[in-house]
Amino acid sequence: MRKKQTLSLRDLEVEADKFISPTSEKELAIIRAATALLGERGVDGATTAEIAKRAGVTERTLFRYFPSKKDLVRRVLFPPLLNAALSREWGKLEALLTMNEPDLKRWYTIFSTQRFATIGKDPAIARTLLVELAQNDELRGAVAGLWRQHIWSPMVDRLRQWQKDGVIRKEVDVETLARIIHCLNVGYFLTRYIFAPDSKWDDVAEVEKMAEILAHGGSSVDRAS
Repeated sequence: MRKKQTLSLRDLEVEADKFISPTSEKELAIIRAATALLGERGVDGATTAEIAKRAGVTERTLFRYFPSKKDLVRRVLFPPLLNAALSREWGKLEALLTMNEPDLKRWYTIFSTQRFATIGKDPAIARTLLVELAQNDELRGAVAGLWRQHIWSPMVDRLRQWQKDGVIRKEVDVETLARIIHCLNVGYFLTRYIFAPDSKWDDVAEVEKMAEILAHGGSSVDRAS
């Protein structure tokens, strides 16, 4: 049986550092071409031959820098995974997830606004990364442990503390609430960048609206009743 891949923070950081500091102009050209084509066509649709052609090098040269397509894909996708889906600065991300804001609305607004601002820097690659995580069992399995440790657990702990403090109703299932928060953000991303990318979007205003509904619901019933 094939041994399950274990992805560490160091793996992500090494690829991110190499992404921003290529060893030569040719390597830089290959990375830029791969970033563009992976964003346009996804992992399966972008061939190494096309990437090499766009980079102005031979496919043989490409493989000298990246022994396999998988190595090249890692170089392109790991940085946004580190910087957007997770965070390059883990302490700051966990601080966002566990910050002692006065209410759920403000907490969600601050956290989600910062996440969407990061993703919005390169939505094409973020789309490709999301698709790859959905269909690539190996990558998804490797990332799951990091996600659970650095995003899921701190978020659930924060929500549980609010429930203990009376900010969240005692009958609310905290893990269900955490899943709803994830669904809100992924759903917004899909609508914003995949289903309706040409619509006029105001991310800050949209996050505020989602935060209001998350915190107070969509019912017309008097909240005080």
